[in-house]
Amino acid sequence: MSLAAQVNRKDTPGWRWLVFACILVVVFVLLQLPAAWILARIAPNHPYLDNVSGNIWHGQGDWHYQNVQGVVTWQVRPWMLLLFRASASVELTAGDAHLDGVVTYGRHRIQVDGLRGRIDPETLRAVMPWQWPASPVVFHDVAFTLQDTQGFADVGGALSWGGGLLAYPNAGHMERANLPLLLGTLSTDKDRLHLALTNEQKERMADLYLSPQAAGQPQMMLDVQLTQRLLQNVASYHGQAGLDTAVVSSRQPLSSVGSL
Repeated sequence: MSLAAQVNRKDTPGWRWLVFACILVVVFVLLQLPAAWILARIAPNHPYLDNVSGNIWHGQGDWHYQNVQGVVTWQVRPWMLLLFRASASVELTAGDAHLDGVVTYGRHRIQVDGLRGRIDPETLRAVMPWQWPASPVVFHDVAFTLQDTQGFADVGGALSWGGGLLAYPNAGHMERANLPLLLGTLSTDKDRLHLALTNEQKERMADLYLSPQAAGQPQMMLDVQLTQRLLQNVASYHGQAGLDTAVVSSRQPLSSVGSL
């Protein structure tokens, strides 16, 4: 083989690079398709998203869930498509509430990373019609992975709430609780997501567990345990137990929380 032929062969890109280039072209063409057009074909009766504008690469829409409504914007991270995952930086706003983070969809899994922001009292009141104090719920770098068959994994991050006077209905009348600052730490408990609530002294106040959908359980279940230490802040409560004892426990579908 002549030197010129060797040089020409060396400078000619291999078929793998050509396939890779074609895939990139297709990906970037798809990212420019109108988001409303894609949504109308993938989920024509989507119950939570309206007035979608922009494209798959970058767009926004109006979202609503129960009595809460706001705006969602997204910016796709295209390099994740090479790993056969759809990933985007997502921002949710509703009034003064604001959350942003990275959401990634893979095969039978959803992953959330770096979730930060706050949920204001007005939004909390729209979800659960109680009388909430002025303190917002603040999210600090929340992360988790939810897999269809294995539940929650890779859970981390924290929440905080400044406390204050909370009024809620109970047995036909309004109960009042003057709650302290609450700090929440997220972790896993087997396949469940566990939110451990403590006071500033790191003393146990409450535990919340979110169970994934499973066979015979068509939706996520929320388990709540309230300790004697938390309930002693309720004006009408006069129970006697160890401060760390969970004296109230409940289990209900997550979707029913807003109807309390």
